[in-house]
Amino acid sequence: MTVIEHLTELRRRLVISLATFVGVSVVAFLFFEPITDFLLRPLCALPADRLGPQGCRLVFTGPLEPFLVRLKVTALVGLVGASPIWLYQLWAFVAPGLTAKEKRYAVPFVVTSVALFLVGAAIAYLSLKLGLKFLLALGGENFVPFLRADSYLTFLALVLLGFGVTFELPLLLFFLGLAGIVSVEQLRRQRKIAFVGAFAIAAVVTPTQDPYTMTGMAVPLYALYEVVIGLLSLRARRASRRAQKAGRAA
Repeated sequence: MTVIEHLTELRRRLVISLATFVGVSVVAFLFFEPITDFLLRPLCALPADRLGPQGCRLVFTGPLEPFLVRLKVTALVGLVGASPIWLYQLWAFVAPGLTAKEKRYAVPFVVTSVALFLVGAAIAYLSLKLGLKFLLALGGENFVPFLRADSYLTFLALVLLGFGVTFELPLLLFFLGLAGIVSVEQLRRQRKIAFVGAFAIAAVVTPTQDPYTMTGMAVPLYALYEVVIGLLSLRARRASRRAQKAGRAA
C-alpha cells in the first residue's frame, strides 16, 4: 500500500471508531437516569448517618453543571462501550504488517484486553462502598458531606478507569513473555517484588488512597501475575514436548 492508501485506511478506521463511540454515547445520553442510578448505588448503600441532608442525591451549583455532567457520563460510557470496536479497528489497521503468528494472537489480545478492563472496573465498583464509607468517615462528626454531581462522578470515573487500565498490565506482561523478553524463571524469582509492586501500583493509581480500595486492586492484580506465570509455564511445557517429538521423529 502507498502512503495515501495507508492514510485512507486510517481515516476509514477512525471514522468507524468515532461513529461507534458517538452511537453508544447517544444511547447512554438517552438512558442517563438508569445509568446514574447504577453509579449512585455504592453511595446510596451507605448508612444514612454517613450522608448529608440531601441523602444520596447529588447537588449542583451552576446552571450548566447538569448538562456537563451528563456529557461526561455519556462520553465515559461511549468510550468503554465502543472499546471492542475501536480495539478491533486498531488491530485491523496494523494486521497487514503482522506475521501469521502475530495475527493469531491479535484477536485473543483484543478480547482479553476488553475482558480485563471490565473485570478491573467491576472490582472497582464493588469496592466503592467500603472506600466511600472510609473516606466520608475521615471528617468525623463535625463535617457533613455535601457531594456535588461533578466531583462525585469524576471521582467514580477515575476509580473505574484506573482499575480498568491497571488490569491490562498482566496482559502486557504475558505478551512480553511470548516475545521472550521475560522468562517464567524470572517471573517466579520476582514473586515477592511483584506482590509488593501490586500494592505500590494500587497506592499510586487509586485516587481514594483508602486501604479497602487499594487491597481490592492489589490482590486481584497479583493473582493475575500468578495466572500469567501459569499460562507461560504451560506454553513452555507444550513447546518442550513438541521439540522432543520432533527430535524423536528426526
